Parts: sequence; C-alpha cells; structure tokens
Amino acid sequence: MRFYAACLASYNNGRLHGAWIDASDDIDSMQEHVNAMLRASPFPNVMVTHPETGESVPSAEEWAIHDHEGFGELGEYAGLNAIAEAFAVNEIAEEHDIPLAVLREAMRDAGASDADDFVSDRYRGKYDTWRDFAEQFTEETQDMSAIPEWLQAHIDWDSIAREFEMCGDFSGIRHDGGDLYIFWNH
Repeated sequence: MRFYAACLASYNNGRLHGAWIDASDDIDSMQEHVNAMLRASPFPNVMVTHPETGESVPSAEEWAIHDHEGFGELGEYAGLNAIAEAFAVNEIAEEHDIPLAVLREAMRDAGASDADDFVSDRYRGKYDTWRDFAEQFTEETQDMSAIPEWLQAHIDWDSIAREFEMCGDFSGIRHDGGDLYIFWNH
C-alpha cells in the first residue's frame, strides 16, 4: 500500500511535484517523507528547520493525496492517521486471509473501528455456503454425540442455514461471487 503526496504549491503553479510514499502504521515516518518532498518543492512558500542540519530551509507547506494503491476509498485530505488506520486494517485482513474489501464492509456495517478486536471477537470464518457454516457451527457448539447417528442423517441443514442467515445473529459477505465470510453481529 502506498500513496502519492502532492505538493499543493507546485500544483497551484501548474507543476506536478510529489512523491510515492509507502504506507505504514508509523505516522512519524510517513510525515518525514512528506516533509522531505515539501522541502524539495520548486515553489517553496515557508521556511522550516531541516531535521538533519538544523538550518532554516525553504519548503512548501501544504500537500494532498492525489493517488493511492490498495486503500479503496481514501479522500484527498484524509491525512496520515487515516492512512495508518487503513494500513492496520489491511495488515489484519492479510493476517486472517480476509479480502480487504470484505473486512472493510463488515467493519463499516458493524460501526467498528479496531480491526484486530473486530476480527478476534466477530469473525467466524470462510465458507462455501451458509449450509457449510451451519453444519460446522452446530458441530462445534452442540454435543452431536447426544443425537443418534441415524437421526443426524435427517437434520435439515438447509433449513438451519436459512435460520442462521435470517436470524440477525450473523452477517455473511460473499466475495466476488465466491467465498462467504461470516461475522457475529454482537
């Protein structure tokens, strides 16, 4: 994930000047890269202290995000905090093998902001169908040995799957018409 930080003084003077910056959860490091780009601006409009020499040097002061890769929706003035948060969500998505778009949608639907807590508390897994989820969830949470084997063959898993899908306790997000990602709603 990276973003293009553009110098607005240059942009307003009809010239493109900026830098591609690798996204991270380290806001200070990203700010250092933005500041270096602004100090290299062909249209400086302020004086700043150089971090290495301590000298007063010319710099531009305003910047905006003019492009990005891997963020989905990210506004021009989102800021480095939003980039760090998006990066953290991406890290959690990769760690749990959840497509970024799915995790973002699930978090948005739940009004969640902390991806790590959200996934550890609510993510139930990836399935092909609601029926697959219903069978696995039931087997994990119920003592199936209490039901005679001959009776287990008559369980209507499709009906149970419809109940899970409609009851409101779970949300399912199908990714690109393929895998179904299930989350607790509470």
